[in-house]
Amino acid sequence: MANTFNLQVVAPDKPAIAEEATLVVLPGEMGEFGVMAHHMAFLSTLKPGTVRIVNGQNRDLYFVAGGFAEVNQSSVIVLAEDYEKADEIDVAGAQKAKAQAQEQLLEKKEGIDLTAVRNVLARAEARLKAAEEAETLKK
Repeated sequence: MANTFNLQVVAPDKPAIAEEATLVVLPGEMGEFGVMAHHMAFLSTLKPGTVRIVNGQNRDLYFVAGGFAEVNQSSVIVLAEDYEKADEIDVAGAQKAKAQAQEQLLEKKEGIDLTAVRNVLARAEARLKAAEEAETLKK
């Protein structure tokens, strides 16, 4: 009985990630969930957050902008709106996007799509959290 499974992360306009993993933790819409080999099959929506990939002593972190995860006994496939390696996130850009979204929410100007602004804010906050976690892992 193998303790690893195949993990694929795909997003439009990005090369697919294909790795062996012993554990992956995903940001489900209802909360984070972990998957190991031989997991029960299910589908889940994903919210913006951090994907943690573990294979033995190796750990990789990625930000995903949301999407879907298909889990079965031998693989996990993540269909992401977007993803980026956590230690490559433009922190200054994410901070700027967060500040702009917060400002727009406070102003509540007519004609602004508040749902879209909240989504931008959630994405920026999730990118910052992923970058911070990646920095902590380096120490």
